[in-house]
Amino acid sequence: MNTSVCRANALCEEFSDYVIYDNEFESILVNIPFEHFKTVHLELSKLGYMLVFKTQIKKTKSLTCTFIKEWVIKYIYGSI
Repeated sequence: MNTSVCRANALCEEFSDYVIYDNEFESILVNIPFEHFKTVHLELSKLGYMLVFKTQIKKTKSLTCTFIKEWVIKYIYGSI
C-alpha cells in the first residue's frame, strides 16, 4: 500500500470502523457519522482526494462516501 493510501486509510479509520480501500486506483469507500464528515472531507482533500459519491443513512446518522485521487479522475476522464 502506498503512502498516500496509508495516510488516507488511517485518517478514515479514526472516524469509522467501515473503510474499504483500493490501492491500485487509490480510492476509498467509508461510512462516517454526520458530525465527522466535514473533518474527513477536508483532510482527504488536502491529500488530493475528491468526493465522487455520497449518500446518507438517516437511521444510523451516517454518510457512505467514495473518495478518489484527483489524478485517477483526470486519467480516466481527462481534465476536470
